[in-house]
Amino acid sequence: MKTILIVDDEFDLTGTLQAILRGEGYAAEVCSDGRETLDRIKASRPDLLLMDVMMPRMSGYEVLKAMKRTPGLDGIPVVLMSAAPLRVKPADYTWAAFLLKPFTLDAVLRAVEEQVGKPEPTGN
Repeated sequence: MKTILIVDDEFDLTGTLQAILRGEGYAAEVCSDGRETLDRIKASRPDLLLMDVMMPRMSGYEVLKAMKRTPGLDGIPVVLMSAAPLRVKPADYTWAAFLLKPFTLDAVLRAVEEQVGKPEPTGN
């Protein structure tokens, strides 16, 4: 099962995304800040990060920089989410896609599928 780690400090959003992604057949986990995210992905590498830019303790940009410097983490695809347009040079960071908040459910599912593919059938 493909694992998506949802990283955002908006608990309503993470809970909704987690429920939707699980309903679609993905394993979906949640983190609420950048430091927790780095610890989690070092311990167990997800297939995709769905990550907010503005978070407490460590921003999404700081997480991207740390991932770029850490062997094994630099290859995890990241879909960034933000209510503000990106104001950094993409060459300085590595992300696979960007979702401007508010986004539609279809946009999230399309971005996830483009990065990790459709979930495998469970056989139920």
